Formats: sequence, structure tokens, C-alpha cells
Amino acid sequence: MRAQKIKLRVMEICTWIFSLVVLIPLLLIVVNAFKTPAETAILTLKLPQEWQFSNFSDIFAKTNIVRAFLNSVLITVASVGGSVLLGTTAGYVLSRRRDSFNNKVYAFFLIGMIVPVQIIALVEMLQTIHMMDSYIGMIMVYIGMFIPQTVFLVYGFVGSLPQEMDEAGIMDGCSAIRLFVKIMLPLMKPVVVTLFITQFVFVWNDFQLPLYLIKSSSRWTIVLGVYNFLGQYSSQWNMVCAYILVSSAPVVLVYLMGQKYIIDGMVAGAVKG
Repeated sequence: MRAQKIKLRVMEICTWIFSLVVLIPLLLIVVNAFKTPAETAILTLKLPQEWQFSNFSDIFAKTNIVRAFLNSVLITVASVGGSVLLGTTAGYVLSRRRDSFNNKVYAFFLIGMIVPVQIIALVEMLQTIHMMDSYIGMIMVYIGMFIPQTVFLVYGFVGSLPQEMDEAGIMDGCSAIRLFVKIMLPLMKPVVVTLFITQFVFVWNDFQLPLYLIKSSSRWTIVLGVYNFLGQYSSQWNMVCAYILVSSAPVVLVYLMGQKYIIDGMVAGAVKG
């Protein structure tokens, strides 16, 4: 009994340590977002001598944050929506019709989860089809990246649902589209919400792909806007921290609204079926 208590105490301490690894950078950003430029010359966890709430108003005055926010909304919603829509329908069909051809198609999607994104090849391809530095090109890249993951999770989740439900729907006169939308899609809510949240967080916070694929500052996503406060000779770290807080708000909001579905959706899609 004593050994078990000691083991639980050690696990609790380890959990706190791992939590601090995540929380300390977050606290560093929050604290320094309210400091003056001089105070943020050295980033510390020390509370500001005088709280500078004007940092947040300066962000809107000195940057195109509203335009960048709308760009991020457009790219994120279109990318995630397209991926979830196409991936759920493909995953459903591949799971219900497991013939030789569909099994090969499913294996092809699985390969897409393993092969890494090659930036140089991606840039060359987008330049060839004249979609470099465009919203559509960016959206297509994200959709292509996420469809394999969506198919994989939906394929496993649908496999756990009895096929008699499909047959009952058809017997009641449902068309294929109505069967999917009215009967199957509501049952897939946990995995669909999980996919939406995880993909939303990735696309919204992604810095690398927009950096390489978007050249015009008018099309920058919100995460690229941090460049407005970084220069060769000086950096306004108080503004950078304030900008990061503002840009992170939608992600935190979306995650909090759907967090209860994440574990159920991941487990159902990856284990069952």
C-alpha cells in the first residue's frame, strides 16, 4: 500500500514537471505582453513594473491584423471544411465497400500519412499550375495533407458501426446522400469534431507553409504578422507577445468548445473497426 502511494506521488510530481514545460513559455508570453519594450529586452517571468494594456491597441494600429485574421479564417475554414467533407465521404465508402480496388485506394491514402511534405517540390508544382501565392493554392495543399488522416480515422470509426443501419435506411427509402447526411454523419460526430479541431489548430498555427507559399503581405495569415515587430537590429518583444496572445484566442476558443469529443474521436477512429 505504501509502495503504491509512493508510486502515485512520483507520477504526480512527473505530471507537474511536464505541465511546467508547457506552461512556462505560455506564462512568459502572457507576462511580457504587458511590459514596455525596455522591460522585454530580457524575457523573464518577472511581473511588469507598469502594466501596458496599450500594447494590444497598438497591434491593431500598427499592423494589418484584421486583414490577416480574415485571411486565416478563409484559409483555415476552407481547408478544414474541404478535408473533412471529402475525407469523411471517402472514408465511409471505403469502409463499407472493402473490395480489392477500394483496399488499394485505402492503402494509397495510408501512404499519404507517411510521406513527408517536400517544400521544394510543392513550390515547383504550385508555380507550374500558377497557384503560387494564392488562397486556392494554399487551401489545396492543406486539403491534400489532411485527407489521408481524415480517411484513416473515419474508415476505422465507420467499421465499428453495424452495416444493418445502412440497410435499414435504404429500406426506408433513403438515397445514398440522404443516408450519409441524415443517418451516418450524426453518428460520426465525435470523429468529425476531433478532425475539425485538430486540423483547425494546425492550419491556424502553421507558420512554415504560408511562409514559403505566400509572398504577398496582403495575403499573409495571422501568424506571419509577427514579422511586423521583428527586425534585423531590434525586436519589439512586448508587441510580439501581445500579438501571439491575440492570434491564439480563436484556437483556444475552438479547442475549449470541442475538447470533450477529442479523446472519444481519436480512440474510436484509431482502435475500432
